[in-house]
Parts: sequence; C-alpha cells; structure tokens
Amino acid sequence: MPPPAEGSQKIKDIDRQFLFIAAPAFLQFSAEPLARLVDTTYLGRLGKDALGGAGVAIAAQYSVSKLYNDPLLRTTISLVAAKDGEGPTVRANAVSTALLLALVVGVVQGAFFFVFARGVLRLSLVTPASAMYPSALAYLRICSLGAPAATLWLATNGIFRGLGDTTTPLACALAFTGLNAIFDPLLIFNCGMGAAGAAAGTAMAQTIALVPLLLALQRKLKVGYSGAERPAERVGVSGWPIVGLFVPPGGLPALLAGLRMYLSAGSLVFLRSIGKISAYSVCAREAARLGAVASGAHNLCFQLGVATTQIAESVAIATQTLLARELGRTDVTAPARTAVARQIVSRGLLVGGAVAGTLSLLTFRYSREVVNGLTTIPEVRAAAYGVMPLVLACQALKGLAYPVSGALMGALDWRASAAAMWAAQLSAVSLVAIWSQRGARALSLNQLWSALAVLFVVQILAGLGRIASGTGPWVVLRRPRPVTTVVPDAKSE
Repeated sequence: MPPPAEGSQKIKDIDRQFLFIAAPAFLQFSAEPLARLVDTTYLGRLGKDALGGAGVAIAAQYSVSKLYNDPLLRTTISLVAAKDGEGPTVRANAVSTALLLALVVGVVQGAFFFVFARGVLRLSLVTPASAMYPSALAYLRICSLGAPAATLWLATNGIFRGLGDTTTPLACALAFTGLNAIFDPLLIFNCGMGAAGAAAGTAMAQTIALVPLLLALQRKLKVGYSGAERPAERVGVSGWPIVGLFVPPGGLPALLAGLRMYLSAGSLVFLRSIGKISAYSVCAREAARLGAVASGAHNLCFQLGVATTQIAESVAIATQTLLARELGRTDVTAPARTAVARQIVSRGLLVGGAVAGTLSLLTFRYSREVVNGLTTIPEVRAAAYGVMPLVLACQALKGLAYPVSGALMGALDWRASAAAMWAAQLSAVSLVAIWSQRGARALSLNQLWSALAVLFVVQILAGLGRIASGTGPWVVLRRPRPVTTVVPDAKSE
C-alpha cells in the first residue's frame, strides 16, 4: 500500500485533473451551440420560410443522428481512456478503430440523408406544397455532405476526452465557431445560396477546424509521421499526416478486435439512448397537449436547464474519463485503486450536485426576474412561476444523475447503464400513463415535471445501487480485508 503522503498526493492529482477536464469541456459545450445560433441569426434575415425550413431539417437530422452519435461518443471516451495506460500501440489501435467507425457511420449517414431527403421531410410533415420545403431540402442535403466530417469531429472529441485533454478540442471548437460566423454571410448573401449557404458555411467551418484537431491528435499519440515512439515498420500510407491515424498498428486483427469491443459496448449505449429519447418524447407529446399557454411555459422552463445540463455533462465526462483510466491501470496496488475509484465517484457526485444545486437555488431566488426576461406574456409567466420549484428540483437532480451515468460508463458497466435508464424510463412513462388515464386527459404542468423528476431519481438510485453492490466492475470499491497470519503456539509443538 502506498504511504499516506503518496496517497494524499494522488488524491490531489485526481482533483486537479477533474477540474482540468471538466472546465474546458463546459466551455466547449457552451461554444459549439453558437454555430447553430449564427445560422439562425442570418437565416432569420431571409424570412420565416427559410428559418422554419432550416429548423425542420436540423430537427430531422438530429432526431436520427442522436441515436448513433451518442453511443459513438460515450464508448470512445471510455474505451480510449481504459487503453491509455497500456502503451502507445494498444492506445493507437483503439483510436484508429474509433476513427474508422466514425468515418463509416458519417458516410452512411450522409448518403442516407442526401438520397432520402425528400422522404425524411415528408415524415416531418413538410411537403413540396409547403413554402418551407425548398429551404428545408437544400439545407438537409448540404448538411448531409458534411456528415462524415461532423461524425469524425464528434469521435475525435471523444478521443481527446478519453485522453484527458479537453483544452485542445475547445480551441478548435472556438475556431469552428469563428469560421462559421465568417462563411455564413458570404455564402448566404454574397453567393446567393440562401438556406443552403448556412449549411455549407457550417460544414466548411467544421471540416477546416477538424484538420488541426486531427493533427494535434496525431502529435499527441506520436503516430505516423512524428514521434520517437513511432514503430519502425509504420511506413508508406500509415506514416502520412492524418491518414496514419486511421491505420491500426496491429493491422486487421487489432481492427476486428476493436470493432467487436466498440460494437458490443455501443449496442448497449444505443439501447440506453432509445430509453432516454423515448422518455423525453413522451413528455414532449404531453406538453403539446397542454394548450398554448401551458406548453409555452413548459418550453420556457425546459430552456432554463441548458446551463445545468452543460455543467452536469462536463462533470460526467471528467468522472467517466478518470474512472476508466484508473480502473484500466495495472501498475497500482488494489488498495490504491480502491481509494482512487472512491475519490473519483464521490468527487463527481459532490461537484455535480453542489453546482447544480447552487444554480437551482440562485434561479429560484431570482425566478421572477429570469422568467420575466424570457417572456412578456402574463399567462405564460404565471404558469412558469407555478411549476418553478419542480423544475429546479429536476435541475438539481440532473447534477447527480449525469455523474452517476458517467461513473457507470467509466467502469465499462454498459449493461447497468442501460438498465438504469430503462428503469427510469418505465417509471416516468408509467406515471404519465396513470395520471393521463392512458391518454384520456392532459396532464398538468406539475404532473409532467413530477414525472421528469422521477426519471432522474430512478436513474440516480439504480446507478448508485449498482455502484454500492460491489459486484461486477464495482468489486474494486470493496476495501480489501487485511490478511492475518496465525502464528502457532511454540508450547504446543
């Protein structure tokens, strides 16, 4: 067992790394939506048809891509972090597999939306007779051309997070947002591309920003054209800038083994995503039945949680990355691993709960000022005031639910993560069904937000129950029992 001073220093190092991972991740989560906001700002100058058409295209693409982008990102973070301490070759194999998988997913996604763009829009109830149709079609098809770069962007961000570096992706994300602000007006207005120009500006900006991000990853991994750890046999295409990242040092066997690992974990995260999306979809459907005033208040309250979500997601990433890395190490003793794992899990819960709780309390204290700043409609304000305590309780619970989920994924406990989400989904949806008498009547706002609170509570309890069980990957949290040696009595011999 390491001496106390060494263990204390390790705990301090974990705390410092936690902050260095979470803080830049939060800033990136705040910066990346600005790209869409830039699109919206310029599209608004083209009129309601262009703005509405682009909105439909974005929603249609997001609803499909969310199902596989989330599994790709989550599995990449954990699996890369878990391989981080196993040497440059093993780590490079994991990275190459993630990038190749992302490239294939991006190409398939792009081809699907380009070929079936008209059918996707019809499913979104936008037909050729609609004034929004030309803008929606043009935006969706141009977006589809940028899908491979967008998916690689996502996977590369996951790789950097798995390596514990969220500063480099932040710098490239800021460059992406800046370039998008430059390209959008040029393509929309100067080139006369309209809504398609907004999509093209975003795709071009993201593709350009992706290049330095991949080069930085190659330097970090010392794969290909630079680095003392580069295997001597990596020549030819595998030694090219960027291209070398896509060539696993272990060849085809390493690629196939990596694909099995990613697909096995990804399928469970995919199942988890379905549970999460379906729960929110049921709540969104019920909100639409509330009428204009209550529905408007619900949407307003939902937007209040954006900052909390970003903070909770940042804490979850730090928890997931550090736990996967530490549990994957083989150069530490069992007691040291137990102490560090406990510290990471408790730190995630403490930081997530404290920050989310503080934000909720501050929002509650200034709730009238916040709501009044978001809407001028008296009826919507009154409805939002009435449900505010439940809304803020959900935000505080979110600060615990996300780190718990991050811990499960950091321990590669994919089945438990999916099971916890589906237990939460069934609990929340069952309450909605009971209160609405299976759709016979609309829920009140308080009932709707109570169901959302139950969604978070069950996630937390199920996840913590799994962690506290000391089974599966969580056997590491059991404190090792001291070994006692029985010394025979000399007199009895």
